[in-house]
Amino acid sequence: MSAKVAISKFDSLKGNEEFIGGNFTRYDEDIKEIKIKLKEVIEASVGSIGNLIKNGDRVLIKPNLAFLAPPESFSVVDPRVIEALVSLLKEESEAGEVWVGDNPSLGKHVGRAKPAFKAAEMEEAAYRGGADRVLYFDEEASVQVDIPMAKVFKKASVFRPILDADVVINLPKMKTHLGGTVTLGLKNWQGIIPNVHPSGEQQDTHRIDLDQKIADLLRIRRADLTIVDSIIAMEGQGPHAGTPVEMNLLIAGEDTVAVDALTSYVMGYEPHEVPSTQIAFSEGQGEMRLEEIEVVGVSADSVRRFFKRPSSNPVGLIPGIDVLIQQTCPGCYKYIRGAMDSFKGGVDTERFVEENGESLIIAGGVPSLDYNDAVGKHLFVVGDCWKKFGSREEVEKAMEVAADVTEYQGCAPIYVFAQLNSDLQALDA
Repeated sequence: MSAKVAISKFDSLKGNEEFIGGNFTRYDEDIKEIKIKLKEVIEASVGSIGNLIKNGDRVLIKPNLAFLAPPESFSVVDPRVIEALVSLLKEESEAGEVWVGDNPSLGKHVGRAKPAFKAAEMEEAAYRGGADRVLYFDEEASVQVDIPMAKVFKKASVFRPILDADVVINLPKMKTHLGGTVTLGLKNWQGIIPNVHPSGEQQDTHRIDLDQKIADLLRIRRADLTIVDSIIAMEGQGPHAGTPVEMNLLIAGEDTVAVDALTSYVMGYEPHEVPSTQIAFSEGQGEMRLEEIEVVGVSADSVRRFFKRPSSNPVGLIPGIDVLIQQTCPGCYKYIRGAMDSFKGGVDTERFVEENGESLIIAGGVPSLDYNDAVGKHLFVVGDCWKKFGSREEVEKAMEVAADVTEYQGCAPIYVFAQLNSDLQALDA
């Protein structure tokens, strides 16, 4: 077998029922049980903690912080796993220092690293476990690197701790993702590069080439171990508006591609349905074929569940908030949909439209647009690429007759995810 992945299953955890009900509560017995299972999957996948971490090593745990969100969002790694993993490494390894660090994918628009770590209760959990440092990557130095053999993302600024650490543990969350199908170990590497808004670097990686660029990022530095927090996962409109799923699993292995392949299978996907996994496998960066992955612990089939899948199409989602999006890359589809999912989840949209009037969201080339369709409406124009199409003149006329206009400059996708939601809410103030 060319890759080994371990799966460990809990019977349950004391705090899960409250957690799923919307109230994260820490219990000592949960931390103890998670530590036992973490040790189990680490030893099953790499032989021993000593095989992974040598005397004096600087160990970086890179969790999936995602964005400014509380634990109850289920968008971020479970604080209990952070505390348990740090505590385990401090007690049973010869690490010189244990760090926990990340950079939220949505950056300044929904919280920088410091407030995001606090909101997710990860900082408190890390220090309770004995971490030497919590690193806010967006406050750390970055280094410009070339990425040999990369296909589309050939240069990147990389946060220094990723390169300085002797051992890097990749700690993603099991969840669906409307932009990447699932978000696991490969997708979690988005956090190793800075946010530049509204375009550039991390922003570029959320356009049409997202999955290829995720595979390119893996070439910068591979994780020494990937552990997927699969205790309470997310299905549906992940990574922000999905619903929790109690799985009570930890999944771990040295080969991030193999871990992603097996974890996606547990979520009800075939590995080839996840483009980043397929690309990384095709480039020889890891194993995707399930028959070539040695599974230790419980079997994948015994814990497999078919997750609800995310939809990326925003058209027709909210009556009275129309979306006209025709000739554009997938990025705008996904992140306009993400913004509308968030908005829909917190507002009575029927009342909103009745009290505030109709809205029209435009992205890309829109040859079917009649500028009169924007008369008296709140108009949101996403990105810059509409200027390159024959319908540009019609969009400009629409901007003249609309009640008001909000533009999102640059190649907009990721920051629109948060900003469009905020701007819609502002109309209701």
